Amino acid sequence: MRPLYKIAAHISFFLLLASCVSEVPNASNFEPQVFIAGFLTNGTAHVTIKIQRTVPTDSQNLNPINDAQISLFTKEPAGDSELITGSFDVTNGTYRSSDMVTSIEGNMYWVEITLSDGTKFVSDREALKPAITINDIEITTELNRVIFTDPADDTNFYLINFLFYRNGTLDLKVNELTNDVLFNGNNNATFDSTEFLVENPQEVRASISNLNFNTYQFYLNQFAQFENQIVNAGSEEDPGQLFLPPPANLTGNITNTTGHTRALGFFGVQSTTEFVKRF
Repeated sequence: MRPLYKIAAHISFFLLLASCVSEVPNASNFEPQVFIAGFLTNGTAHVTIKIQRTVPTDSQNLNPINDAQISLFTKEPAGDSELITGSFDVTNGTYRSSDMVTSIEGNMYWVEITLSDGTKFVSDREALKPAITINDIEITTELNRVIFTDPADDTNFYLINFLFYRNGTLDLKVNELTNDVLFNGNNNATFDSTEFLVENPQEVRASISNLNFNTYQFYLNQFAQFENQIVNAGSEEDPGQLFLPPPANLTGNITNTTGHTRALGFFGVQSTTEFVKRF
């Protein structure tokens, strides 16, 4: 099956969220906006959220926000809302929960963020979906394939990554997006990647993240804008283009409740499973 969208990069996908610019014709008209990027995954881990203000296109500097107050909440399917933590350590606009968080499948999660000027942001409540079982991966000269069990009776949205290693070093990372319309409930669902192939990799790590729709849509837009930057900026073969930051019109699942508008960025809730195969 062909993916709905795909992109290959020699850097981690989430590095693309590390900086943000705003495309404006004149710096004198520029008004910085708040950009938020973070996610919660399955298992036990620290929760990391990046908060910064956008900068003009002619600036190479970041504009981190280091004085925000973050609260992470959860709600059981038939229970009350509960504060998980309001304690985060911050370095250069990157907030990391002071304690590790153990997420629970089926629970709803969201964050509330308050800036020093009183502006408040709230992410949509998203459920932690089940982790996907990966049965196997196949790597040939014609395709990269992941074989997995797709949950029945639910519409699932996936971020699928293939990471190719040679001599212990990451050689290529391929990011793909798809839904399960054609293989819903299949215990041996297959997803094929055919555009970016690596000859004789020594190790391949495949991962599947089970996403909520809003996070999936954000990734779709982010992939499209990233690819558009490469096309507009020059050759896709130029590795320098991979470090271009995304434009600042990526609205996701966060609302500025003070201004009653959608904010830039997202807080995703997703389960991720990894499968490693050595050749």
